[in-house]
Amino acid sequence: MMGERNLSTQRTRIVLGNLALIKGWFVATALWLGLVTVVYIVAAILAGRDEPAWDMEAFMFWLALMTWGAGGALLLGGPLAVVLGLLLRPVRGQWIHVVVFFAVPAAMLWAWTGFSTDLPVMGWILSIGAAAALGRFSVRGDVEVVSAGRRERLEENDSGHG
Repeated sequence: MMGERNLSTQRTRIVLGNLALIKGWFVATALWLGLVTVVYIVAAILAGRDEPAWDMEAFMFWLALMTWGAGGALLLGGPLAVVLGLLLRPVRGQWIHVVVFFAVPAAMLWAWTGFSTDLPVMGWILSIGAAAALGRFSVRGDVEVVSAGRRERLEENDSGHG
């Protein structure tokens, strides 16, 4: 018809559901904190300390790791996810989103560490990148692909102008 354009030639964009940011952040944070806990427990067992005072010190250190990890994810990871999500709206390929959510946080942390190649630092960087990518992967089902024109028409109709 004359007024309709072919959907394949229209600009499309990815729109996430309302709770996608919260869901993705929660999945990424829970996975990373869980991984840190497992690594910490294994390291504590391998250290082989038996003093009761060390148990409390270990618990307090673990609690500090959890607090800093969750706080960093909230204050840095959340806003970064919003920015990446907005920048990736025109990209339809969900796997590209997942790769970018891995690469950008990992690259930023690697630059922040002065491009360190120490194994523990690289493990920390890669674990955060992997958690961010898995968080984005977890919301792939909450995605809607809409054309820019259709979205604008829907918004006009919802406001009573059309």
